[in-house]
Formats: sequence, structure tokens, C-alpha cells
Amino acid sequence: MIRRGDETVELKKNKDQGLLAGRRGGARNGAGRKPIGITRKISLTLPQEYWEEIDRCCRKGDYSISEVLRALIEDNLHHADSL
Repeated sequence: MIRRGDETVELKKNKDQGLLAGRRGGARNGAGRKPIGITRKISLTLPQEYWEEIDRCCRKGDYSISEVLRALIEDNLHHADSL
């Protein structure tokens, strides 16, 4: 038993995760961030001015590099046939 504020919680032993406090935390079906696609690691070489523009977009909207590149690809992939 442990005490959290005004609450007393019984610790339960789970063979996969050790001690869990009641029903909080631990692995649960359906928990966690839902995938938005398949992750593939790549190395991308671009001119410095492109990286500066990508970084500017990230800062402007508080976006990650992945979010900015994903948006650029989604908006322009239909033009790939003309390459």
C-alpha cells in the first residue's frame, strides 16, 4: 500500500511491468499515440537555404521538421508524375 495525497493505493504485481499502482499507468490495449503511417529512416541532403526555410517554417508554426516535410510532400506528390 502507498499513500498519494488523501488516497491509499494498493500496489499490484504484474509479471511484465513490476509493481503497478492500482489501475494507473502500464501497458493497456489501445493506449498510446496512434500511428499516422509507416516510418522509414532516410538521409536527406538539401542546400543550406532549403534547410533554413524549413527551420523558419518550423519556428513560425511550432512544427517539427517531420510535420513540415510531410505537409510539403502531401501537397506536392501529385506533381511527381511530371518529373
